[in-house]
Amino acid sequence: MKHKLFSRKSNTDSENLTPDFMPMIRIVFWNSMGFFFFWYLIPFVIWVLMGGTGIELGFAFAGQTFGGLISAPIVGYLTDKVSKKLLVLIGSFGRGAAYFIMYIGIVITSLSFFLVGLFTLGFFVGFFWSPLDALTSQKSHKAFRSSAFGKQAGMLGRGNLVGSMLAFLIFGLALTFTPNNPFLIYSPLLLFFVSNVYAGIIFNIKVDESLTYEDHVAKINGNMDEYNENQIQLQSKEEPSPSKLSLFFILGFILLTLAVMTSNINQTIAPPFSQLYIRTYINSNDIIVMLIYFPSQIVSLLLAPKLGKFADRINPMIGIAIFSSLGSLVTWFFINSTNEIMVSTILLLDSTLAWAGNLILQNVLSRISKGHRGKIFGISRWMSFFGAIVGPVIGGFAFSQIGFSAPFIISIFVELSVIPFYIISIKLLKPYMAEKLD
Repeated sequence: MKHKLFSRKSNTDSENLTPDFMPMIRIVFWNSMGFFFFWYLIPFVIWVLMGGTGIELGFAFAGQTFGGLISAPIVGYLTDKVSKKLLVLIGSFGRGAAYFIMYIGIVITSLSFFLVGLFTLGFFVGFFWSPLDALTSQKSHKAFRSSAFGKQAGMLGRGNLVGSMLAFLIFGLALTFTPNNPFLIYSPLLLFFVSNVYAGIIFNIKVDESLTYEDHVAKINGNMDEYNENQIQLQSKEEPSPSKLSLFFILGFILLTLAVMTSNINQTIAPPFSQLYIRTYINSNDIIVMLIYFPSQIVSLLLAPKLGKFADRINPMIGIAIFSSLGSLVTWFFINSTNEIMVSTILLLDSTLAWAGNLILQNVLSRISKGHRGKIFGISRWMSFFGAIVGPVIGGFAFSQIGFSAPFIISIFVELSVIPFYIISIKLLKPYMAEKLD
């Protein structure tokens, strides 16, 4: 058959990953401890604590992403030139510093200072993910690539779970017993500062950047010299020179990056305003709102390793089409839901579908080139940051000028429109990929 919906994968995890792969992705556990609390905190601080508007909230999310927009192309280039471990270390330390700046901004009730912290976080996120994604790619078998990224996302889920439990325990107790003590209420941000610094140090100690999956297999089989000779020959064949790049490859890559940008416009149009929508139409209690969101932000990530195995077996074009279509349908269900359990379930489905599509996309991106993975991930992340700036701004104006449901309705049409971009781009790129799609 020319196109297969599913392909067969039989090797065990240990046969598809380098020995330092699991120690490597544990950095994500420590770095992600503040994700859910932080995501919950932005609308709370701007809307509730500082009395901001929907437009200001949109610009706050966009401002965070603007920092990544600046750093992503620089880091994408550096990833192929300098130590990936060093870049991840810088990103981890920088993210920790950003949490500290935001803490100070909240304590002194300064929206400007808080926004500086958001910008700093976005800037150093650009240092973190591109080199880590490149390391994840080079330390895993191509047929296990979505599973490898799924394991990485699973660590994000675990860190999110532990960090959220600690953060909301402190946050809830402090709000209840010391409601006028911002130093204690928002102290979880200091915990995330420490966890990010610790993560960078441990990562730098335990990861062998020079060890690739191919090196690992060659050492096991005892044919390292033969492997090195073959690798030089293969690399010269698989990486087309700039003068030989096909117009179809260039067009396919442009369409793929446009699809990434459009996807991130979709993923950021509505989510910044979901909390406000729930507070207005479903339940305004802070604890209930947090509980509604918790499954979607945690459970979907804990499911990511399973989603990765599924993504490795499904045709990427069919998979993206299915997940995007279902995602738009779920968004429609969200704005037509009336109770807490239904909304929580819908948010969980939406997040799970988004992660499944993202794992397929990371698989595709990792296969385009071996020698330029950093640049490819950097360009992709830059386009995603650009989309993540446009999305909240569009959503903010739609929210303020049209109504609460406007960002969600726009999101439905944007998510459906991105499907043809992905299908056409993958078709055009497929013949030129360094690691072929089955």
